[in-house]
Formats: sequence, C-alpha cells, structure tokens
Amino acid sequence: MHTRTFQLSALLLVLFSILCTQIPLLNYLGFEFSAATVLLAGYISGIFTLASWKNTSPERPPDVWRFIGRSTGAVLVLLTIPLLISLANILFVRNCSVGEGAKLYALTVIPGAIFSSALALLIGVVFGRWRKTAFSLLFILILLHIPAVTLLRPQLFAFNPIMGYFPGFTYDETLQVTQKLLTYRLATLAAAGSIAAASVWWWQRRRKTKEQSDGAWSSLPVAELIVLAVLVPAVVIVFTLSDRLGFSSSENFIRQKLAGNYKTTHFDIIYSAGSVKRERMEQIGQLHEFYFETLTREMNIRTQERITSFLYASPEQKGRLIGAANTVIAKPWLRQIHLNYPGFESSLKHEMAHVLAANFGWSPLKIAPNAGLTEGFAMAMGETSMIEEPLHRAASLVAASGVHPDPRSLFGGLGFFQANPSISYTLAGSFCRFLIDSFGIDQFKLLYGGGDERNLYHHDLNTLIGEWQASIKRIPLDGADSTNAKYYFRRPSIFGKECARVIANLNSETREYLAHHDFEQALNSADQSLNFVRTPEAVSQKAAALFEMRRFQDAAFFIDAQLRDTAIGFSLLPLRLRLGDAYWAMDSVHRARLEYEAMSALHLNSSNEEACAVRLEALKNPEERLGLQVYFTYTLEDTSRIARLERVTGPAGRYLLAREYAAKERYTESARLFASIQFPESKLLEFFRLQRLGKEWFLLQEFTKAKAAFVQSLPMAPNASLQLGTAEWIKRCEFCSK
Repeated sequence: MHTRTFQLSALLLVLFSILCTQIPLLNYLGFEFSAATVLLAGYISGIFTLASWKNTSPERPPDVWRFIGRSTGAVLVLLTIPLLISLANILFVRNCSVGEGAKLYALTVIPGAIFSSALALLIGVVFGRWRKTAFSLLFILILLHIPAVTLLRPQLFAFNPIMGYFPGFTYDETLQVTQKLLTYRLATLAAAGSIAAASVWWWQRRRKTKEQSDGAWSSLPVAELIVLAVLVPAVVIVFTLSDRLGFSSSENFIRQKLAGNYKTTHFDIIYSAGSVKRERMEQIGQLHEFYFETLTREMNIRTQERITSFLYASPEQKGRLIGAANTVIAKPWLRQIHLNYPGFESSLKHEMAHVLAANFGWSPLKIAPNAGLTEGFAMAMGETSMIEEPLHRAASLVAASGVHPDPRSLFGGLGFFQANPSISYTLAGSFCRFLIDSFGIDQFKLLYGGGDERNLYHHDLNTLIGEWQASIKRIPLDGADSTNAKYYFRRPSIFGKECARVIANLNSETREYLAHHDFEQALNSADQSLNFVRTPEAVSQKAAALFEMRRFQDAAFFIDAQLRDTAIGFSLLPLRLRLGDAYWAMDSVHRARLEYEAMSALHLNSSNEEACAVRLEALKNPEERLGLQVYFTYTLEDTSRIARLERVTGPAGRYLLAREYAAKERYTESARLFASIQFPESKLLEFFRLQRLGKEWFLLQEFTKAKAAFVQSLPMAPNASLQLGTAEWIKRCEFCSK
C-alpha cells in the first residue's frame, strides 16, 4: 500500500470524489455517485492490480492466491476513499437515506472493482507485454455492452459486470433495483472468482516443466477445480436465464410475454393479450393508421417500412420488461414504439413522429443532432403541449411563470435535460413549430438531418430564437394564466431536487398503499416523505390518505394550510378540488361551492374543469346533492357506486352513471344516457357531455353519430387546446368512415 501506484490511485480517487461534491446528483451518497465512482474505481483497481503483479519478484514466483488476497485488500482500502468523502459531504449537502446509499455503494462499486481486478490479473498472467493496453481495451469493451444492449434491443436498462446497473436515460426518478442488483452482483463476484481461479491455474500451468505440461489437465490443482466447478455453473445459469431473471430483455422475450399480435397496413402491434379485447385492438389499429396518414402527409414523406408498437398492460409490466415504467419511448433506429396501454392515446402521436422522422434523421440512430430538435419536432407534430395548451401559448406561459431558461441551451449539450421536462419540451416544441410554419417542413427536415441553420434559413440560431420569442410575447395572457404557469413550470429538474431517488421511491410506495386501500400505511409513508422534503406529490398523497380515512376536518385543515403557503401553494392547485369535497363531506356546502368555483376559474386542465362542473351542477339541487354526497366523499366498490347512481334521477347523477357504464365498457347504455340528458345552463358541462357521447358512439363504430356529436361540441370548446382535440376527433371519424 506504500507503492507509488497505490498513492497515485488514492490521489485520483480523492480528487474525483471532491469534484463530485460540487456536481448536483453526484454530491451525496446515492445511486448516481456510486455509478460514476465504479467507472473510475474499477479502472484504477485493474491498473493497480497489473502494477502490483508486475512488481512481483521473478526470482521468487508469487503465491497467486496470496497475491489476490493482498491486492483485493488494497483495492478495498482504495474504495473507502470516495465513500468517506461522500459521507463527509453530508455536513454540506442533505442525504435522506445514508443507509440506502451505502447499500448501493456496496452493491455497485465493490463488486465492479473486484471484477476489474480479476480481469487485470488474468491479463497479467496471460500476457507478457502490452498488459495495460489489453486491460484498457477489455474494460472499454465490457462497458460497451451497455450501449449495445440498450441500442440494439428494446430494453432501456442494462446490467453490466463493471457498472452494475444502468437505468437508461429516462425521466423516471423511482429506482427500486436493490434486490435484483444483489442477485446480479453475486453472479458478478462468482465471475470474478472464476476468473481468479482460471488465472491461478494458468500461472501454475506455465510454471510446470515441459515434461509435466504434457498432462496439463491431470495436473489441474484440486482447489481451483472446486472453485471453477462451483462458480462457473452459477455464472452460466445467470447468463442463459438473463431474460427470465430480469437482467435483460430481448424482443423475442417481450413478444412471448405480451403474447398478443395485431397487424395493420403499416404496424405490428404487440400487446398484452389478456388486457385488451380484440374489438378494442381494431380501434387501436385504426388510431395507429390515422396518425400514420396524418403525420406522413404533414412530414411530406412516403414510407412502407413497418413499425412495431409495443403496448404494455401497465407501467409495472413495462418497467419489468424494458425499464422506465412511467416514461413512454420510441427507438427510431429500430422502428419501435413502447407505450403503456392506460393513457396511450395521449402519447402515440408523439412517439410515432419520432419513428417516422427516422426517414430524414441524422446519424445511425436516425434522430436529430441534439435532443432539443429531436423532442421539439415530435412536440411540433402534436401541436399541443404537455399542459393542454397550444404550443405557442404554452411557451408564452413559461415566461409568465417567472422562469427564464436560456432557449439556446436546449439545442446543444445536456441543456435540454437540465431544465424541468415540461419547460424543455414546451419551448423546443414551440420553436420547432415556428420554424416549420415560417420556412416549411422540407427545410426543417434538412435541419433535423444535420443541416446548418445558416445555410438553410440564412440566419444563425440566436436570430431565429429572437424572432420566435418576439412572436410568442405577443400572445395575450391574464391573471389565471399566471397562476397556472407557476403550477406547471415552477418545478425543478431531477438535478435540482433534494434526495430525488429516495423521495421518488417513498412516493411510489405511498401510491401502492393508496391503491390497495391501506390508508394508514399510506399516511405514515407520506409523512415520512414530507419529513425529508416537502414535495407536491407527498402533500397530495397525505391529503388523499386523510380524506380516505374519513378524517375530513384534518384533511381540510391540512390542505388549506398547504395552499396558503407561498413556498409550495402554487404547485398544489388541484387540491382545491379535494378541499371542496372535504367541505361537502362535512355538510359545508357553501364552502365546497366556493372551492369548486375557484378551481373552475383557473381552467387548469379539462379533467379538473369537468370535475368542478359536475360537482357544481350536483350542488344546485338539494335532493341530488344529498344523493351524490356519498359518491363524491366515500370510496365505494364499483357495483355500489353504480347502484347508488341508478337511484339518482337528476342530470348530474345520470351523467356520472353514464361515465360509470363507459368505464365498464357498457357503451350502448352509456351512449343512451348521455344522449338523454342536457345541461342548458352549463355550456361547459354540455361540451363535456357531447364529447363523451361522441366517444361512446365512436367506440360503438357509429362514426356518423360520433362526428355529429363532436361537430356540435366544437363551438362550445372552452379553450384552443380542446378545439384542436375536437377537430382531431372529427377527422378520426371521417378517417374511420372510409
């Protein structure tokens, strides 16, 4: 440990660890710090092992097992340096779970470094020259396994003997991989042990005299034979059963797991056979073809290459098979789309735009030269933003939120990923839409394919961005827009969050408790999350737990206090709906109405507007108000909800009953009910009624009736985003009528 190589290795790890303390997400003991550390520590461990082997005396050949013990001990000492510096940084940067961080460090860094040392020993034994070069090449080659599997296969994640676990480049903050990583790292250590045993055998074999070497296999040492016999089968089993164990996921394996396969003119739709009915798949196939025709026409392209669309039954199934449970993705170079069946309609067009853009994309990956153009173009093809606003209006709201990111940073380096996703996608999408509308799609396709903006537009990027900013500043906004803008855009990216992974895991745990109606545990889990960092999701989860436990007064007091807090209140606007329900449960009808009216006046999104409109309608009639109070304030079984609504005769109750029928796929009954009621005093609720009626007729393949309902609702659309959505539904009806 007193060698020059050891001292230099220690110095490098000290400098690296100090540097990490200045970088967000790497500045505390967590997954990202461990993943970054193992890359350097693994390489250093290998080089140190080679140097130590080289320094052994040729006159006194070493006992290889003893050498392995000494070098492994020295490597473990080196690995304590980043650990101790990261722990010391707790004095300056908060770490919400030191124990979990230490566990990830042990599972990531230690096995990776030991594996690298074993590789280095094998190279030192086998090669006489160019040992460091051989090790470096092999080290890089093993790491290249990560881009190989994540680019050539559907999966986003990778398990790797050096790095351990690579989650992929996604926006999923939840990371629950400890148990699976433990199993994989045991296999990694088994591989390291096998390599070490093979190195010992090889060294001892080389030391045999020429006469003895003729019986090489018979002279194989018993100890090494036992080690290999025990460890090699374990490694082979993990490698051969990698898909089944969740360490990898080939396309064939995913197809077998999902089992369903529906073909259209341009698509192979692979879906979870038990979760989607065949009739529904026909409609999903039509939607794929509708967007294909729409997008190819707007992009001015012709293509006959088939696209594979994977439709997972749930985020959990998608997370198990390819990773990134809550992030939908496309791989244009593989012509693949990966979606979660719940809510897939909202993301299908965006992901399909990515795949079709491969026809003029840049590089072997068939994407744009930077993430801003890649994601911005897909957003531009959808025309609406992530917040149910037209792209340009949404971009103007970013400035109204008080957030002023530099748009130029979105189109170079990692700037696109450093901002909150809602800001990055909105601004990039609006700018790309501006370029397309101003200069045409063909010019933009050349830019997307790697062209230079000066040659294509005769302006540099700064000038183009300036013209775009001037155009969106002319969009008029009001007071409600400013409030909504803060809700949508005043959110930090993962780089700006405290304990991002720990909090995300806790909030995921709380969601599970709420889903399983274990409200006491949900409350405890939410409180635990809030004790670390007060996030909007944890606040909402605690409010939900209190409400579901029927602690309505506590829920109302808690929500009201959070909404009044200027530090976080702007990010909790949807809780006004929950607050109104709590007041209604306590028979404070006037206060409930005030909350619903305040929530409705914000026009936050269509689901909130509909929820407020229905409640305000229900409060008008005392008899209907009493009949629906339990429906809105108590969690009921599906059959109980429907039975209760069937006893309510008012229009709000009939509207809710029609929605329940639709959720149970009783489309004929749902359509009949929606057609039988009207809301002459509420233009907003009448719009939503006609929208739902049109969708029910569409699902019944009554496309003429569906179109009529959508056409009737179009003048009533409360905002431009819903106008665009309604116009698209009309086009879908026309497309399916052909």
